[in-house]
Amino acid sequence: MRRETETAIRAAKLAQAIADSRAGADQVTSKGGIDLVTAADVACEDKIREELRRVFPDYPVIGEERGGEPVAGQPYWLVDPICGTRLYASNIPLYCHNIALVENGEVTVAAVGVGKTGEILFAEKGEGGWIRTADGERRLSVSDRSNAIWIDGGPRAAEVLRQAVLLKRWYVWMYSTTVSLAHLADGRIAGILHLGPPRVVRAGSVHFAAGCLVASEAGAVVLDVETGLPWDLHTRSYLLASTPEVQGELIKLCSL
Repeated sequence: MRRETETAIRAAKLAQAIADSRAGADQVTSKGGIDLVTAADVACEDKIREELRRVFPDYPVIGEERGGEPVAGQPYWLVDPICGTRLYASNIPLYCHNIALVENGEVTVAAVGVGKTGEILFAEKGEGGWIRTADGERRLSVSDRSNAIWIDGGPRAAEVLRQAVLLKRWYVWMYSTTVSLAHLADGRIAGILHLGPPRVVRAGSVHFAAGCLVASEAGAVVLDVETGLPWDLHTRSYLLASTPEVQGELIKLCSL
């Protein structure tokens, strides 16, 4: 295992300890509109940054709460300290901690810490996806056994969700956190559509980078909905499918 991977896993574990303790969870501030941040978000990001910089002081860190910028030619980290802050603030245990390493324009290392479960999902590009639990480690593998899919995003997602419900083919979940990518990677749901509103993505999405690598290394098809090509750091809307067959169904769903 790469030193970067070990460090990302360790940083995710440190964030889990802070968030799961609920320290700072009740200190909620609006970032504008319905977007929230808690003191726990900031504490988690600071702890993650501290650990990443302790081992890799020259790698820039770009985080959801503290910001940051990449440096040309240098690997950098993407950090979402708590993805699912509104759920977290409401004491609903559907949140995660996302850490991804970008090298030469690609995500090459990822760790996702799932709240309250102690699970850490991790991956290195080309080496498969893995999950670490209290019982040890095992390889991740996607599955189409479930008839559940996750849909989220802007106005377009609302219409796609409506069509999915009318088909009576899927049990549709819509919880506002990328912990859904961890669920897909571990075979708990069959597919994901995130049809987000257009926005500029430069360094990469702190929300999706880690989960997309873990899911793809677990065998998922991960596409950019806007281009139909494999996802990259510039992707704004995502399609993730456990099999090519599910991929086809989700593409058709988007076109209804």
